[in-house]
Amino acid sequence: MSVSVKRICIIGPSSSGKSTLAHKLGQKTGFPVLHLDKIAHIPGTNWKRCPLEETIQKHDTFIQKDCWIVEGNYQKFMPQRFERADMVIVHHFNRFGCAYRFVKRAMLKQTSRAGMLDGAQDKINWEMVYYILFKAPQKMKMYSELLKKYSHLNVIHVYSFKETGQLINEITKCPRTKK
Repeated sequence: MSVSVKRICIIGPSSSGKSTLAHKLGQKTGFPVLHLDKIAHIPGTNWKRCPLEETIQKHDTFIQKDCWIVEGNYQKFMPQRFERADMVIVHHFNRFGCAYRFVKRAMLKQTSRAGMLDGAQDKINWEMVYYILFKAPQKMKMYSELLKKYSHLNVIHVYSFKETGQLINEITKCPRTKK
C-alpha cells in the first residue's frame, strides 16, 4: 500500500470488530480514535441517545483534526467524515457471526472493551440481534452506494478477521505525515 494515510473511517455491521480494529490501529499509529457510539450515547445510561445536534457537533469537531480514526456508521454524518477521510475500511462480515458475537459478549458481561460506553453494560437485546440479522445488510448496501460519491477515498473491503490482521500490518507500514 503506497498511500499516505492520515484519516481512517471504519464502517460495518454491529459486532464486526470495528472498535477493536480502531483501537489497535490507534495504538500502532498514535492517531486519536473516536468511537461514534461513545459520542452518540449518554455515559452511564445503558445506551440512551444524546441529542443528534450535540453528536454531530462533537463528530464534526473531531474530524477537523489532522489525523484520526473514526469507527462507526451513523449515516446522517457520514458525508462530512468521508469528505475528510483518506481511507474507509468496510467490514463485510457474516451477519450470523456478528449476531453470535453480539450475544456472546452480552453473556460474558464484559465491563470494558474497545468502544464500550462508560458505565453501560452489554445485555442481550433482541432488537439489536434483529437489526444485525435483517436491517444491517440493507444499511451496508446504502453505505456502499454513498461511498461511490467519494472518488478520492481508498476503500478497503475486509471479509474476515484474518484479513483485518493483515490490514493492520499494511496500514502501519504506510508513510504518514507528522501529526
